[in-house]
Amino acid sequence: MSGPADYSLSAEGAGVLRFGGWQSKALLGSFVVVNLVIAFLAGGPAMADGRGIGALLLLTAAAALAMLAPRDPLEIWRVLTIIGLIVVCTLVMLEQLRLAGAGGFLSWNLNASNFILFAVALRGRIGWAWIGLAVITAIILSWSLIATHVVVQGFYLIYGEVGALLAGTYFAVLLRRVANQVMTLQAVRRQRVGEEHLRAETERERAAQLALVRKRVMPVLAAIASGEVSSAQRQQHRLLEAVLRDEIRGARLAVEPLASAVRAARGRGIDVVLLDDADGVTLAWSDLEWAADVIADIDGDRITVRLSGDIPMITIATSDGDVAHRPIDGP
Repeated sequence: MSGPADYSLSAEGAGVLRFGGWQSKALLGSFVVVNLVIAFLAGGPAMADGRGIGALLLLTAAAALAMLAPRDPLEIWRVLTIIGLIVVCTLVMLEQLRLAGAGGFLSWNLNASNFILFAVALRGRIGWAWIGLAVITAIILSWSLIATHVVVQGFYLIYGEVGALLAGTYFAVLLRRVANQVMTLQAVRRQRVGEEHLRAETERERAAQLALVRKRVMPVLAAIASGEVSSAQRQQHRLLEAVLRDEIRGARLAVEPLASAVRAARGRGIDVVLLDDADGVTLAWSDLEWAADVIADIDGDRITVRLSGDIPMITIATSDGDVAHRPIDGP
C-alpha cells in the first residue's frame, strides 16, 4: 500500500533535516510542554474528567511516531496509526468544542493535531497529511450539523487549520527541496575534492616514478654520452630498456615469478615482449608461475606474452608459431 504520491527526499537529505535525532526529541518535548500548558489553561469539561489528559497522551504518541522515526518517508503503518490516533482524539474532545459558543483555547487539540499533520507532510507524506485533515474536517462539520443544525460553527473551528496546513505544505515542499539541493551540492563538492585529491596523488605517483626512472637511466645515458660503453654494458642497457618497456606495456606481467623467467630468457638472447591488454583482470601466482615455466622451456628467437581481457587469458606465442594459452579465473 503506497497511498498518495508525495514529494521525495533522499536519504542524505533526511540526514540534513536530522529526523530521529536529538533535534526531533527536543521538538517533541516542546510539543508536549506547550500543549500541556495550553490544555490546563483552557480547562473545560474534558480536562475536568480526564478526557483531556487522555487526548494529550494520544497526541503525544502520534507526534512521537511522526517525529522520531529515522526512515524517510514515514512508513505507511506509522501514517495510518497517526491519523487513527488523531481521529480518536478528535472524537474524544468533541464536547470540548462547545460549538454553540466556543472560545479561548478549548479547541487546543485541533491545533495540536494540525501540527502533527504538518510533521507528517514534512516527513514525505503530504497527501496523507491532507487525508488526515479531511477526516478531521468531516468529523467537525458533521458534529456541527448534528449539534447546531448548521455547519457554520464547525467551519469557524476548522478553516484556520486548513490554512495552516496549506502554509505548512508549502514549507514542507520548500524545505525538502532545499535539503535535497544541499546534499546535491555537497555531493558535487565531495566529488570535486576527491578528484583533486586523486589528481594530486596521481601527480605525486608520476613524479616518484619519473624520479625512479631517471635514477636508473641517467647513469646509462651519461655512459653512452661519454662514448665509453663496452659490449657487456650494451647488453645491460638493452635489458634495462626492455624492463622499462615491460613496466609501461605489461605492468601486471612484469612481476615475480614471471619477471625472473623473462630476464633469464633475455639473458639467453631471446627477445621477450610483454603486453597487458586487459582491464580488471587479476592474475594469481599460479598464472604467473605457469607462464614462467612455459618461457623457461622456449629456445626461439622471439616470445610475446599477452594478457587479454575480452576472454581473460594469458597467451604465449613464439616466432616459430608455437602458441600456449591459459584461461584466467575471475577474482
